Amino acid sequence: MNQQKAVQIWIIFVSIQECTVFKINRLLFLFSFLACLSALHAQTTLDSIAKHKKVFGFAPLADTIPKDKSGLFVLPLLYFTPDTRWAAGAAGVYYFKVKPKLPTDELPRVSYLQFLADYTQNRQLDTWATWQVFTRNENFLLKGDIRYRDFPDRFYGIGNNTSKAQEEKYSYNLFVLKSLQLKKIKPGFFLGFDYEFRSEFNFSLAPNGQLAAGSITGSSGGFGSALGLVGVIDTRDNIINPYKGRLAELSTYFFTQPLGSTFSFQVINGVYQQYWQIRPKQVLAFQFKSRLSFGDVPFLDLSTLGNDDILRGYPKNRFRDRHFAATQLEYRFPLWWRFGAVAFAGVGDVFGPSSDLTIQNLKYSIGTGLRFVVDPAERLNIRLDYGYGSEGGYFYFLVGEAF
Repeated sequence: MNQQKAVQIWIIFVSIQECTVFKINRLLFLFSFLACLSALHAQTTLDSIAKHKKVFGFAPLADTIPKDKSGLFVLPLLYFTPDTRWAAGAAGVYYFKVKPKLPTDELPRVSYLQFLADYTQNRQLDTWATWQVFTRNENFLLKGDIRYRDFPDRFYGIGNNTSKAQEEKYSYNLFVLKSLQLKKIKPGFFLGFDYEFRSEFNFSLAPNGQLAAGSITGSSGGFGSALGLVGVIDTRDNIINPYKGRLAELSTYFFTQPLGSTFSFQVINGVYQQYWQIRPKQVLAFQFKSRLSFGDVPFLDLSTLGNDDILRGYPKNRFRDRHFAATQLEYRFPLWWRFGAVAFAGVGDVFGPSSDLTIQNLKYSIGTGLRFVVDPAERLNIRLDYGYGSEGGYFYFLVGEAF
């Protein structure tokens, strides 16, 4: 399971390529940002910070509360894109720390439940929840996802050299359930099992397209059922926004017909992240991420390039193929009061039988962003990023760091 989804709530995802589109959205962005700030007054630490002098309702960063154990954010979701038109809903996160059994026991790292629901003017629905729980003394790490989605997408073909002219629209329904149980082997090192079930159905395909021709595996849907083996080394000082430490995660999933899967294939995921605090609150963050797939892989389960976390600046699922590998570097630093900034750069690609992994084909991403601290005790930020790639740039407005 990708641990970088921790507290990355899709409050707003504004994908913009033309300045004219940005003009339509910027008033909405301002409204949504102010709404978010207003909603954050409901957090549980409000009484504790009331005695500090505030600016626009927020206490200074000195209000960090080391014993803060829980908080709830429920934020409005409102956005407009050419694909969805107007959309509205809610997103939020509840975070907490499991209470120790003995007074001498240390508190585990923060646990969280993250959720989202939105509905668009084009009658598109997306509901999603994910959780990550550290039990007492971090003896176990429990993670999971549940999602239902009725949402259109775009298919550009398979390979790392497809063009935007190949775009064809399609829609489908998706239900996903994942449950991961990890046992602590030693501090910071966990091993365990994962089960994943997914159902892809009610496909609506563009006539005369590649998907409608039936030559693409999985274009008519099916079931996925898999068992996974997962190993995690996690020494980060904070899973929401680390200042130091590392994360190394390796997992492999076996989708097989005896488990009820329509297709038989194997997926191997790898993630490595390292964080260095150069000066107080100045952090250099490194990430490497890979995904390899083998067997009869349906197109929805192919590795993809483009998202809000790594290689920002490409539409989600812009490129697909069997394998994916990418790396990025990000520098995070404070500006003033609760505001900070980042600069990032990355490179990577999808590859496989339908494409070549060459220097000429590698996709790059560069960009910058602003941060606003909404919970100093847990280092929870609102982020606005602009990522630029070989095909243009995109804005991202979310909660939580990219990784």
